[in-house]
Amino acid sequence: MKGPKIKDERIITEIQKFSTHGLLIVLVGFMISLLVKVFILEWDIKYWVDTFGIMLLGCLYVTVRCVKDGIYLLPSKEGELRRFKKIHLISGVISTIIWATLTFLLDFREAGEVDIRKNISSTLVGAVVFFIGITWAMWYIINKSNKNADKNIES
Repeated sequence: MKGPKIKDERIITEIQKFSTHGLLIVLVGFMISLLVKVFILEWDIKYWVDTFGIMLLGCLYVTVRCVKDGIYLLPSKEGELRRFKKIHLISGVISTIIWATLTFLLDFREAGEVDIRKNISSTLVGAVVFFIGITWAMWYIINKSNKNADKNIES
């Protein structure tokens, strides 16, 4: 009769690291495939919605589980917290610039008669709304995760 196998924590950590890297490779592959299908091949949505759905579900699952278990935490030291906030804002600005660029280029490409002023103004308004929304969403997720981490410690 075999007894339970005892695994070293280092082995478990390495297995988890490899699993995480494997998931990251799959998600990046899906993202590249999606970008090629949408922007280069210009396929209709019915040909790439499955790739988008799989990628979205994978990211959503990881995010929800991490928030539920309190894994996304704010740094405890003041200097690290300032650095974290700065990185948070920079990532919000970068994602907004990418979103605004893609929106502008897609609007510009699809329009017959182009009203540049209208296109730029609508893209800028959309970019401001996007920046506020994405920044708020990231802070909400981190704050919710911190509250869940505190609950797990108390119980």
